Amino acid sequence: MATKVFILLDADVIFHFHKAGRFDVLTTLFKERLLVLDVVLSELKDKTIRPVIERMLSQNLIREYAFPTDHEEIYEEYIGLRKKLGKGESACMAVCRFKREILASSNLRDIKPYCSEYGIAYLTTMDILAIALDKKVLTEKECDEAIAMILAKNSRLPYNNISQYLKKDFDRSKCLY
Repeated sequence: MATKVFILLDADVIFHFHKAGRFDVLTTLFKERLLVLDVVLSELKDKTIRPVIERMLSQNLIREYAFPTDHEEIYEEYIGLRKKLGKGESACMAVCRFKREILASSNLRDIKPYCSEYGIAYLTTMDILAIALDKKVLTEKECDEAIAMILAKNSRLPYNNISQYLKKDFDRSKCLY
């Protein structure tokens, strides 16, 4: 029997789906696979997102995962990454490297070189929207509406619509996640 691979959510992806009002996309696509590290939860101080996250945790739509400070390799990797990067993404990358989970983060400038070096699978907000389109969880119009809402609420995405992304960057193998 195959072991379930979990999706570790970084704060930026959580904020994107909150701003779009589409947490349902995450919970539908990755049912029982969504984890959020306690380190990432501590970064979510926005008073509009905390009640939503607390509700999702209480309903087991996402699960809190304590950063494994007792795992020496993970902790040492985290300390090294923290010298250059934020707490949440450093913690997520260190855990994903040694636990072989999938990282959900849109901060490609920081995560892509590290993930490539260590063979860590990752999903961005755009990847997740494309997967939702592929699996008919969202229509193209709904993807574009989500993107527009994220952009309108001062978050950055590399594309203004899903079709631009599909033409340039989408890796269909990510649909397997």
